Amino acid sequence: MVALKDCSRCMVYTPQGKVFGEAAVVHTKDFVSLYFDSPTMKDQRLYTTVDFYDDRIGLVRAICELVIHRNPSYPTMPQFWMADCKMKEVKGTLQRQKDIRARVNIEIGFDSAKHGHFYGTIENISAGGFYLVTSQPLDKHELLTFQYAFGSGKRTYQARTIRAKRLRDREYGYGCFFVELTDNAEAAVREYVFKVLKTKDMGKKQEN
Repeated sequence: MVALKDCSRCMVYTPQGKVFGEAAVVHTKDFVSLYFDSPTMKDQRLYTTVDFYDDRIGLVRAICELVIHRNPSYPTMPQFWMADCKMKEVKGTLQRQKDIRARVNIEIGFDSAKHGHFYGTIENISAGGFYLVTSQPLDKHELLTFQYAFGSGKRTYQARTIRAKRLRDREYGYGCFFVELTDNAEAAVREYVFKVLKTKDMGKKQEN
């Protein structure tokens, strides 16, 4: 059984595979507790899938038994509902170098020591890196910098190109990986990816 290392959030699904809700995570070596912001829940027991977003491990998908009840620490803690969580079976992990990705469309400016300032579009992103589409030809292992507010504030990020593909006339695609990413910056990217995926999951739920 994989033990959580540094996990503060997760996504809970229903037994039918639909999104049940997002939860904050508090864990020790032996106990995992989930805290829900939604006020419209009820006492219940679920045997279902939970995706844990661990900042050290990556994505951990597990079958869990959840006993949902009112949070005895409310209102000291803002969440009215919580769940005692027992991880029964780990279905898989997605390591940081193969981190969970979200499809996005972020048009921003980049800077390169060799090619100067240019614009491009980030089409998917994870805590490990992103896929960049641009009309600017770049070299392999070229260092890029850009600024973006993935979290509450704008930060400067650095990345290197690792693979290239010519997409069409005057347009190229580059796989890039983050370099010298601070813990706070990595957490901001992870949280951004998590929110994008949550929004898309909720949209699919409403369509169904």
